[in-house]
Amino acid sequence: MVHILDETKIQDNYTKFRKLINQTFNGDRLDALNKMYDVLEDKIILTPASSIAHFHNAFAGGYIDHVLRVTRNAVRMFDLYLEAGMDTSDYDRETVIFVAIHHDLGKVGDGETNWYIPNDSQWHIENQGKIYNTNADMHWMNTNDRTNYLLQHFGIKLSEVEYLSIRLTDGLYDKGNKPYLCATAEGNALKTNLPLLMQSADLMSARYERERYNTSKKTKSTTKNVGGRPTKKQKLKNVKMPEKLDFKSIFGDNATGGSPS
Repeated sequence: MVHILDETKIQDNYTKFRKLINQTFNGDRLDALNKMYDVLEDKIILTPASSIAHFHNAFAGGYIDHVLRVTRNAVRMFDLYLEAGMDTSDYDRETVIFVAIHHDLGKVGDGETNWYIPNDSQWHIENQGKIYNTNADMHWMNTNDRTNYLLQHFGIKLSEVEYLSIRLTDGLYDKGNKPYLCATAEGNALKTNLPLLMQSADLMSARYERERYNTSKKTKSTTKNVGGRPTKKQKLKNVKMPEKLDFKSIFGDNATGGSPS
């Protein structure tokens, strides 16, 4: 199992997360959000972003780490949309941050129990990378349905654009999104660009996290091939040849001349 975050980084990320909420929102929405995250705090701070090692952020604190990254990328993408002249008339920066923060909220659980449970099978961890199991005692919902359940449970109202953008963040990875994203009738096509912005920000973040995992599990080879053929990572100037080559030990009795047998 690859550990990406230590205890200090997990706590720092959560502090940034709550600070982001309190600096972005206000009024009744802020009050409701703080109430929800006060209830979820003990669970959400250690929640992973997925259950399989090679997916993305399948480690303690992976959820908050992912959410912060998606939020950062979504805000940057919002600025790019503005620069490119894309229509942003039905959402603003605050809306982008709200959707980014909550696009995976359903992964936390139902408010009382966790969705991801540490796997107690060492064999599955080592051979399949299955770090967590999903909680079979909970009602099954897809992530977006549970997200919207939690938001309404804590009295947090959504606009249509926010609802659609959370619903469609996974793009066509969720087959249920196809009618929204592949509509052929003109009137059924998406009327807002925010779901597309969110898909890009989420995919970019998850891809980065997978690449980070791949890099972290690589081990550097310490084998040196001194005096022989250099490996790909060795530079010729670092390869030291013996002062005197023993041709006979390499080529046999014909080392001094003649044709090899």
